[in-house]
Amino acid sequence: MGRNAHAPEYAIYPPDLEGAYEARRFGVGEAMYAALGIERDNKRGRLAQFMRNFRAFGAPVLMLVHTPRYMGPPQWSDIGMWLQTVMLLLREEGLDSCAQEAWAVYQKQVRECVAIPEDHVFFCGLAIGYRDQDAAINRFEVPRAALEEAVTFEGF
Repeated sequence: MGRNAHAPEYAIYPPDLEGAYEARRFGVGEAMYAALGIERDNKRGRLAQFMRNFRAFGAPVLMLVHTPRYMGPPQWSDIGMWLQTVMLLLREEGLDSCAQEAWAVYQKQVRECVAIPEDHVFFCGLAIGYRDQDAAINRFEVPRAALEEAVTFEGF
């Protein structure tokens, strides 16, 4: 199968991710695995958790999101806003969801099972169901940057 058998159509993270962004990404991963009780050197445990993506974390529904290849960064940001809207509407209906870019790693295999047009980029999956309130993964909180660090207000 080789390395290209599991190649996403786009870089999920920039190859030169650095500074605060790299530190946050690393920190979230460490916090998640710690909440799950998976030690840093437990590669098998970390891989098993990663592979839960491909069972949609036990959710009964998986939505697959794709877009025409000619769409550019503005439209990709539209997809993100659309996904957030869908996720908020699902919460309004009492459902939970999890956006999963991990699915893009196996885009070739997904295309073998689902009719995604070749002129489309497979973007992500969205697991839809009911969260397990007792699961440690659903109880850990992702640290957020302070508002002042992320937003600049002018004219107020």
